[in-house]
Amino acid sequence: MSHETSGGPTPPLASSFFLGREQLAGLSLIGFGLFALYASADLPFFTQGGVGSGLMPRSLAVLIVFLGIVQLVLTWRQPAESTGRWPIRDMMPVLIGIFLFAVTIRGFDFGAFRIPVLGMLVATPLSIICSGLAAKDVRPVELTIFAITLTAICIGLFRYALAQPLPVAPWLIGY
Repeated sequence: MSHETSGGPTPPLASSFFLGREQLAGLSLIGFGLFALYASADLPFFTQGGVGSGLMPRSLAVLIVFLGIVQLVLTWRQPAESTGRWPIRDMMPVLIGIFLFAVTIRGFDFGAFRIPVLGMLVATPLSIICSGLAAKDVRPVELTIFAITLTAICIGLFRYALAQPLPVAPWLIGY
């Protein structure tokens, strides 16, 4: 039974409190914030000279956890919409693109199998093209132009403007 409201049927209600969209959002915020607290635990909060490098990450992590708790409290009594089915097949190109970027930018060892350091010149367009395949209306020529343009912007921004120690193309130009 669906009710027509503002242009379409309403999604079904979640079968459990923690499976509603709003509740999952709150739980995700809490989980992300707790992970950020754990990841920033070894950064100094204060130093002799003043503010340490751990102040901002931990402050933001606490704020994210707090906002997740607020999200859960505000949606406690409301029946939430179900998240429905998740299109895992549609998400796979994006996940594979992220994985490819991670293992090709600085190289990776899988025991006997080794991926050399390919740098941003290979890792960035490879990731963009693979992730772009998730779009239903993708055109290969447009995706390739987008990947080349974004790669040039990323190299210019991260390597040269921000002076980050990211390899550009060590197999071609040595850095």
